[in-house]
Amino acid sequence: MWEPTGERSRVNYFPGRTLTASDLAAEQVQARERLWLHNRALHGDGIALGLEVTVDRNTVHVAPGFAIDVLGREIVLTERRSLDASSVVRESHGRVQLVIAWAEEPADPMVAPDGPVAGRFVERPHVMLAEHALGEAPEHAVPLARLYRHGEELVADPSIRLHVHQHVHQLPHPQAQVHREL
Repeated sequence: MWEPTGERSRVNYFPGRTLTASDLAAEQVQARERLWLHNRALHGDGIALGLEVTVDRNTVHVAPGFAIDVLGREIVLTERRSLDASSVVRESHGRVQLVIAWAEEPADPMVAPDGPVAGRFVERPHVMLAEHALGEAPEHAVPLARLYRHGEELVADPSIRLHVHQHVHQLPHPQAQVHREL
C-alpha cells in the first residue's frame, strides 16, 4: 500500500514559466496520490454505490457503480458488464468470487521523439471471477458477490460486499476524552 514519503511539492506557475512533460506528470502523480490517500483515510475501501449483481442462467451481470480499492483508487464502472460464469461448479464450495479491480489501459497512440507512446490512459475496471478461500478477495480487488451452485442454479451471494462506510474507523469526539480525565 502506498504511504506518504518525502516532502510534498507542486509546480509554481507564473507568467513566462516553461513547463516540461515531467512537470505536468509530477503534478498528476501528486494529485492522484493525494486523492488516493484521502480516499483511504476518510472513506476506506469497498462499494460506494451501485455495482449490484444479477444472475441470468450462467451469466452474471454487474450494474454501473463506484467503489474504492484498498489503495484508495476510484473504480468507476460506467456501463453494465456481463460475464460468463459457467465455470462455477458445485465443487467450488463457495470459493469463487465476482470482483472488480482498478485498471488503466493506454489509448490514443501518438508518435513521440523516442517512438510511439500512449497519448492517454483510460481507466477501465476489470470485472472477473476469482477462486479464493472463503472471505478472501484478490489483492486490490473489491468483492461484489460470492458465486456458488444450488443444484443447477447459479447463485450470487452479496454477503461479502463491503460498503465504504461499513468499516471506516470512528474517532472519538475530543470532548469524550476530557470527561474521562475529570
